[in-house]
Amino acid sequence: MFEVAYETINLEQHSGTHPRLGVVDDIVLHPLARASLDEAAWLTKAVTTDIGNRFQVPVFLYGAAHPTGKALDSIRRELGYYRPNFMDNQWAGWTMPEILSVKPDEGPTCVSRARGITMIGARPWVRLYNVTMISTDVSVARRIARMVSARGGGLPTVQSLGLVHGENSIKIACMLLEPNRVEGDRV
Repeated sequence: MFEVAYETINLEQHSGTHPRLGVVDDIVLHPLARASLDEAAWLTKAVTTDIGNRFQVPVFLYGAAHPTGKALDSIRRELGYYRPNFMDNQWAGWTMPEILSVKPDEGPTCVSRARGITMIGARPWVRLYNVTMISTDVSVARRIARMVSARGGGLPTVQSLGLVHGENSIKIACMLLEPNRVEGDRV
């Protein structure tokens, strides 16, 4: 998958409304059937070493695969993931320094502007829940996202982001980290 993605997509020529730090931005391994989270974390670490070395991209571990359990959103914050870099609400190309100030878990500290960064983690299943609204005011989406998220004082275990979603709509993109605790109907 990495090989085809890197052959097909050049991050420098890409733009859109959803944030990203790399062509292959985030991979998460979930334990299935009788597998444990520890087993998923072990496999994540093995994959991370291979990806970092083979494709020469910085790779950051998160969740159960990270030595301290570091959360994906905290890595993203450190790396500037949530700050649009084009027309106040869009992401275009690669705008970070080519030498990272934060050391990746695998791979080089020098970033290919065409490939970017990859984050790989192990964690229990999450649920994604998106709400689209007819509006062009992205500040409304961001305000609602802040109110819904745990970080903004809203629902526990919910992370959310307000985004432009097409010409005449906005979206509140939510990640329900513990879907058995907070489900989409509460969002």
